[in-house]
Amino acid sequence: MNARSRSNPKIVVLIRHRPINSHTPDLSSRNNYCSRKEIHPLSVALQILHPTTESMRPLAALLVGVATAVLLLCGADATVETTCRAAADKDQHVNYEFCVHELRKHHWSSDADAWGLAKIAANMGVNNAYGAVSDIEGLQAKPGADAKTKAALERCHKLYESQKFAFAGAYDEINGRDYAAGKAEAAKAVSLARQCDDAFAKAAVPVPSPLTQRSSYSVQIATVCTAITNLIK
Repeated sequence: MNARSRSNPKIVVLIRHRPINSHTPDLSSRNNYCSRKEIHPLSVALQILHPTTESMRPLAALLVGVATAVLLLCGADATVETTCRAAADKDQHVNYEFCVHELRKHHWSSDADAWGLAKIAANMGVNNAYGAVSDIEGLQAKPGADAKTKAALERCHKLYESQKFAFAGAYDEINGRDYAAGKAEAAKAVSLARQCDDAFAKAAVPVPSPLTQRSSYSVQIATVCTAITNLIK
């Protein structure tokens, strides 16, 4: 290494966004640029090609500060937690712990803005409805159920089949930016779950509804979906 090269140390700053995968669902409205309420993974590499000296430390500190500012401008503070907190503050029916716990299960939630999280909530409602249908079919296959229980299960089977489409409709409408229609579909999903509860109550079966947890989940995730949709600007 000659004297000239030592007097001109090079610093390379690499700032790179995650490439878009066209085969994955667009849950976070991500693109190649930062926007105010989106979280974009940012890779900042400081490669110092020659030994660090005292004179380089202020410059390194400046670069770290610039990288931090870029992260903030890209919306790095818009997390599942902050979104659920805002939703719970605006709607007292939102269970904050439930909101965070459920949305964080989805692998896209860490990069999603409010628009993406509302769609994730709708998608999880679809999954729960599928699970309810599977539970019902398992109960129907068991022998020994009385006529009233069988009738209630048959009614609930139809209701949760319809609920799959209601939550899917909520997803599609929110994805298309028709938020009023999306919230209407979420409300329909809640109504369908409660009709199943009513079917067991009116049948006066000897055991409580075996779908109570599915119903409760439907109501809570629909509430989260609606409340987060109300946060979208």
